[in-house]
Amino acid sequence: RQGINAEYGGVVAGGPYYCAQGLLSNALFACMTSPASIVNSILMTAAKNFERDRLIDPLSNLAGSKVWLYSGSKDTTVVPGVMRKLEEFYAGLVPASNIASVFNIASEHAIVTNNYGNACAYKGSPYINNCNYDSVQQMFTHLYGSLNPATTPIAANLVVISQSKYTPNGATPSSLSLSNDGYAYIPTGCKSGGCKVHVAFHGCLQSVSQVGRAFIEHAGYNRWAESNNIVILYPQTVASSLLGNPNACWDWWGYGSKNYANKNGPQMVTVMNIVNSIESGAFFDSI
Repeated sequence: RQGINAEYGGVVAGGPYYCAQGLLSNALFACMTSPASIVNSILMTAAKNFERDRLIDPLSNLAGSKVWLYSGSKDTTVVPGVMRKLEEFYAGLVPASNIASVFNIASEHAIVTNNYGNACAYKGSPYINNCNYDSVQQMFTHLYGSLNPATTPIAANLVVISQSKYTPNGATPSSLSLSNDGYAYIPTGCKSGGCKVHVAFHGCLQSVSQVGRAFIEHAGYNRWAESNNIVILYPQTVASSLLGNPNACWDWWGYGSKNYANKNGPQMVTVMNIVNSIESGAFFDSI
């Protein structure tokens, strides 16, 4: 589960960039439960090669970025050691003072809140746990600075997005393991554009097709977004047995494209097309 912004990033229970290296076996083992198998020097070399080939932006762009990392100390799906590897990877790109790591909450594999979800140490759907800890507040404070107090989200500000408008080369969303519909929370103060855009990627087994709008409505983003004028984009996947993605994961091992980890990855192209539409203002003409 990850949240990305053009300048900042937050990661909940994830491995280093290109961890799977295009292999499902790596995704299932090294990147989830066997961190000793992760060699960051190999992953950094891959990133530099992508940079050289202009398949990703210059890594130097990250020099001023802020990063927030969360790993539950009881996570048995993506063990904390994997997140330590991610922390180490970022340390080679981002000043130490810009990295905030939270690894001391006794949660299982979930995004954690202070007001909604299963018991903190529970593992299961919808993978939102109440640990008396507002992870979104902590993430946003680190990434964006002082915040206005959270407020009640406005239901009408959650809009449905036709993801088919944004796929590359006219691809059908299902062919990319994407849902026809994505969602965005547009705060009242952002109806005409001009606000930050934060992309909130759901986790495996956490799409709307699997847990309804639990992640969208209860992970905790919207209450902070409304009072701080941050647009939250919730792109959506769907399960695809044809592509070998039964859990509706985002493509982080190459099930849909060998380009999954670079600018040409069709899922990432789709998401960036939506982001660009929001930032240009064209998006608001269609809602």
